[in-house]
Amino acid sequence: MNRLSQLKMNTHLFATDLGDLGAGEFFCPNCGAPIMTSDKKCANCGYDLIAYREGRPQPAPTSAKTSQASSAATESAAPSAAAVASTAKSVAVTSQIAESTESAEVTDSAESAVTSAPSAPDSALPDVDERVIESAASAAAILSSIQADENPEEIIAKLRAATQQLVPDDLGQPASAQPQSSASLSSRREAHIADKTKDISDIVDQVRAATDSAQPREHLSPDDITLESTASSAAQPATRMARHEKTAESAAENEPYQAPRAVTPEERAAASMQQADEADEPTTSESEAPVKPAIEKAESESAEKIRPKKSKRKWWIIGIIVIVILLGAFLFGQHYFSRDAQLDRAFAVLATNNPSRVSQVMTSSDADLRLTPGNSRPFIRFTKANPQYLKTSKAQLKKANATKDGTLGFVKEGHHFIFTAYQLTIAPTYRTIATDLPSPSIYLDGQNVTAKKPAATQKIGPFIPGTYTLKVTAQTDDKTLSRTVHATFLTADAQTIDLTLKPVTPVVHSNVANATVYVNNQNKGTLQNGQLTLPALTWEANSKLHLETKIAGETVKTKAVTLTKAAKQNIQADFTTVPTTAQAQDLLTRLYTTASSATNANNANDTAALAAYFKNGTDAAAYKKLATFITQARASNSNIDHTDFKVQVDQVLTKNNQTTVDFSVTYTTSYVQTSGLQTRVQTYRYTGAHLTSDTKNLQVIDFGDNEQKIADNNAN
Repeated sequence: MNRLSQLKMNTHLFATDLGDLGAGEFFCPNCGAPIMTSDKKCANCGYDLIAYREGRPQPAPTSAKTSQASSAATESAAPSAAAVASTAKSVAVTSQIAESTESAEVTDSAESAVTSAPSAPDSALPDVDERVIESAASAAAILSSIQADENPEEIIAKLRAATQQLVPDDLGQPASAQPQSSASLSSRREAHIADKTKDISDIVDQVRAATDSAQPREHLSPDDITLESTASSAAQPATRMARHEKTAESAAENEPYQAPRAVTPEERAAASMQQADEADEPTTSESEAPVKPAIEKAESESAEKIRPKKSKRKWWIIGIIVIVILLGAFLFGQHYFSRDAQLDRAFAVLATNNPSRVSQVMTSSDADLRLTPGNSRPFIRFTKANPQYLKTSKAQLKKANATKDGTLGFVKEGHHFIFTAYQLTIAPTYRTIATDLPSPSIYLDGQNVTAKKPAATQKIGPFIPGTYTLKVTAQTDDKTLSRTVHATFLTADAQTIDLTLKPVTPVVHSNVANATVYVNNQNKGTLQNGQLTLPALTWEANSKLHLETKIAGETVKTKAVTLTKAAKQNIQADFTTVPTTAQAQDLLTRLYTTASSATNANNANDTAALAAYFKNGTDAAAYKKLATFITQARASNSNIDHTDFKVQVDQVLTKNNQTTVDFSVTYTTSYVQTSGLQTRVQTYRYTGAHLTSDTKNLQVIDFGDNEQKIADNNAN
């Protein structure tokens, strides 16, 4: 079964092609008279329908009457062809509206023709003009060429072409001139052809919908098309299909309107034919005049009804998109502008150590202080040297609005759109500077911050917490005193800073001849033979002094010594890697104690113990000299009971890996009581005595070449 037959069966339509023997009602291919599928021959012309179905040639006519009837039927097709176009247009355009007066007349004539056609004699049919036959044949040929798989537009074009063949103005004769049988047959044909024309329109629309599913469907309400006609109430449907639709319309008028319906194929075909007629014919009849305005009105009203629906749907879509965007923006903003997220971003900026960015992310909690890239540098210096401070502060601000030291805060500050805005704040700090001079000048990072009325105690601020270089200068005794400190000021720190300006003059001694002296890590000079008197210094709390030198290619330092407020002070700073003054004092004290014991005749003379203090032992010149003195003191004629020795080391120096010592020895000789001699006291000074450099086994090399008696009581 082809596509066209399927459409017919699915929609329960009648057969429509002039030569097609489909299911249902159709008409004779020879004369056009209405027949049924059960008929074997045409009742009008006697055409063998069975032979036509089987494709066999028609049998020869048996009588002249049959031939005459066939000829008459063929000739009668021409006058009825002229009525086909008129009736098709009238029925298709007015399927949904009131029938015109002309349609009513056609219907009445068609019904009377159906009744009277059988009784009319075939011989009564008049002769017909050959042009009529040719026009009918051309129309039939055009309609027969319609294929099931053709484009709907091509089918419509062929229908229009067939209509133009059937409606020439000079085609046919007036109905009044035809015999009764011919008029009845023509009426029946006109009614039947009108039904088939509507069926063709139905199939065209079905083919259009099946081949072009993307074509949009239009919707019209039952009242969308209204034709004004004075004769509409009296008109009757011309065909069975029209009468059936008219009955349905009458029933629908008594019911309330439920919902808009789709445009029917009849309406669509009627509109197409009406447009074709208007293009071809310069004038229209009274019944056709209202059709075009009514269709245009229906289309405009339909467009107006459809447009708000599309517009409303468009606004619904836009509204949903806007809601989704707003919801997404709200969720993003809720996270982005949360307190923790804002705090994280603020501390990320602080970690950059960029003064411009830091001054933008922080504000001062004091209206008198405005944060700028310049005054934020001290805070950056502090956080750069103490990165742990930022981590600790951030952790504290996660739980509270301020850090424990009160320096930083994180508080509400307006809104970002609908979200709460938070601001990182820094509390400014103040300091009190105390000095012992009446009018000091105070500088903070090189900027003079001295009070308008200088005094020994001044309050400075506000300034941003951080690490500063603080300098105080004053004039006294024609001498300028200056003191500089690198201080870190945080809000919770002590508020008073002691910057006393007091001059001190330390004298530095060391066991290294040419060491360098440093005070608070500042170079103050180099020792000369292990000694240096420093120029007047401004005393500072916790001022430290130390020495540096190179021994065996390595830089060594002494232990730091704290300076006091005393104007004159001696400072001994020895290096532990070479013999120190204390070590030399201990060595010489033990040596002379052994010698003192040996001078007493009552004690044993342990020469081996004495020789152990000398590097060369008993061969040392210093040992031999001291051993001679002991021998003389132990002699019985010396009247010496014993001799005591007191050693005082003045200086020990190491230079070029050689250690020298300067010391003095006081001899106190006691005589036996029976001699009547007085105690004699003598003091000898030794300069440049040599010691070994091994601190673990310190020994005397010699007492030098410079022995000098510096004191003698000249007793006895």
